[in-house]
Amino acid sequence: MKNAIVEFIGTFFVAFVVAIAVGGGIAANLAPLAVFAILVACIHCGRHLSGAVYNPAVTVTLWMRGSLQAKTLLVFWAAQVAAGVVAALVAKTMPNLTMPAQPFAPDMRSAIIVELLFTFLMCFVVLQVATTEKSKGNSYYGVAIAMVVLAGALTVGTVSSAVFNPAVGATLATLGHLTLPTYFTYVGAQMAGAVLAGGLFKFTNAGE
Repeated sequence: MKNAIVEFIGTFFVAFVVAIAVGGGIAANLAPLAVFAILVACIHCGRHLSGAVYNPAVTVTLWMRGSLQAKTLLVFWAAQVAAGVVAALVAKTMPNLTMPAQPFAPDMRSAIIVELLFTFLMCFVVLQVATTEKSKGNSYYGVAIAMVVLAGALTVGTVSSAVFNPAVGATLATLGHLTLPTYFTYVGAQMAGAVLAGGLFKFTNAGE
């Protein structure tokens, strides 16, 4: 139960920062850096408790790795997605939050590609820097993981909104930034990236 609470808290703050930035908060022009900063902080805050997953796609790849049991996966999913929705509802109470009149309308083919690629890379980095014996005890894992999100936001933010996380996608869907069909399409691409990362990790780390 306490691990689910940690997952809720960490995911909430990551999603809340995204919501405020997308909605024109003071950090709007520096949104990638704001998300990077909160993600690093929350990863290092929760790593020793829940593993600081904060992302249903990463939860899947950790389950494939054998780092999470199936029942934990389901509990984490529920906590993470709930946190994303609650973050959006709280963000909606902010007086200066403004959303576009129309939902974001990406070129879906391009959006699917970048959501799959960057979710794959994020999951692959998580597995390599936070779950292997050779990287055990390192102090850089949080920065390495958040760097993927930062790089993705800076390079493909205009392509897909750089979601890479079904919980954050739930935030953006609740805010009306993403339509439900777009959200579920993104989730499919993100989960495909997570599964690919889990499979390639096993191939490249056969002894683990």
